[in-house]
Amino acid sequence: MRSKLSSPAASHTYSAVIFDFEGTLVNFQWQLEPAHAELRSALARLGFEGDEFARGNYATMWNAAADQLAPQGRMDELHQALGPIYDRWDFDALTRWAPRPGAAALLSRLVGHDLSVGMVSNVGRGALNGALERFDFAACLLPVVSRDDVTYMKPRAEGILRTLAHWQLAPDQVLFVGDSRADVLGARAAGVPVAIIRGGECDEAAFADIPPDHMISQLGELVALIAG
Repeated sequence: MRSKLSSPAASHTYSAVIFDFEGTLVNFQWQLEPAHAELRSALARLGFEGDEFARGNYATMWNAAADQLAPQGRMDELHQALGPIYDRWDFDALTRWAPRPGAAALLSRLVGHDLSVGMVSNVGRGALNGALERFDFAACLLPVVSRDDVTYMKPRAEGILRTLAHWQLAPDQVLFVGDSRADVLGARAAGVPVAIIRGGECDEAAFADIPPDHMISQLGELVALIAG
């Protein structure tokens, strides 16, 4: 399928776009420092030790624990111990999330031009579903893959690969749009081109060693990227 946003002279067009949520379509509001401290304490009580837990973030700590527990069929233990912590910080952020300018209009425009539009987020489904309805995003996004739908969060590629399989599209047909190092790494692991929007979880200097394919300041700039 060729996007109707493209032009005959376009060098590359996309059939679909995958969005991150927090920091990308809405402002970033997770309180990282206290959340990380609480998660480290909970993981220590479960017996997890090492640099990946002492220095990791909310996503890499979860993934490191999942690496140990998933092969043993013990992911329920991780969800029971850490799920309420993640959910609490999600719902705290929900009280302050606000959409980036033009977010709902952009999603509607992309869908109106016959592109598939989905989401892969490290936010849990409880807070995410409420936010997508509140900001008029929900009707435009299919599928929506949350933290609760995967074993591994970004920067692992699981959620992105699941979305590609759902659409039956090749990686180079899809653009991933995010705001963090995890988004770049996850997209790279899936073989998907990636655009980063400034002003999210990570500042621009954080991408010096892993530059995205595109760096944008406003969501509206995506129209030109998608059109080639």
